[in-house]
Amino acid sequence: MALIDSVRPYPDQIRFSLNRMNGSSFWAWGLWRAPEGADLLRDLPFNDEYMQCAGTADALTIEVRRLDPDGTAHQYTVGKPGGDRTGEPTEVIHWDEGRHSTTVYPHEVFTADEAAVVFYTYFLMNEVSQPYELRDLHLSWPKPEANEGAG
Repeated sequence: MALIDSVRPYPDQIRFSLNRMNGSSFWAWGLWRAPEGADLLRDLPFNDEYMQCAGTADALTIEVRRLDPDGTAHQYTVGKPGGDRTGEPTEVIHWDEGRHSTTVYPHEVFTADEAAVVFYTYFLMNEVSQPYELRDLHLSWPKPEANEGAG
């Protein structure tokens, strides 16, 4: 749904929504800009650039998708500053009643209240601001390993 500040201020709406995430009936939330002049009461047009999260209010992961000037898409996981990315990620975030999960680094796990700050800043600036860090997810398909030995 569209964010409308007539009921509660934008930061409170975002925090309220994220704190409702329970991993089963409500496990994902996203934010993107609608095109100028869109009638948000009639239709919510999608945007190729967005911020999304999945998990629960106690442990969720945040991703942001951006387009290069040439239209190439990049998906990133958002992390708190100062995290250690040596080795493989170890923290598993589950959603959709455990049917789906992703593994991230410890500094990439957010509570709903922490995530609300990141989302509100994105709402205001259309970008992930300092001090947060981005890790490229390299979502190209098929994976390069799948093509090895083919030919």
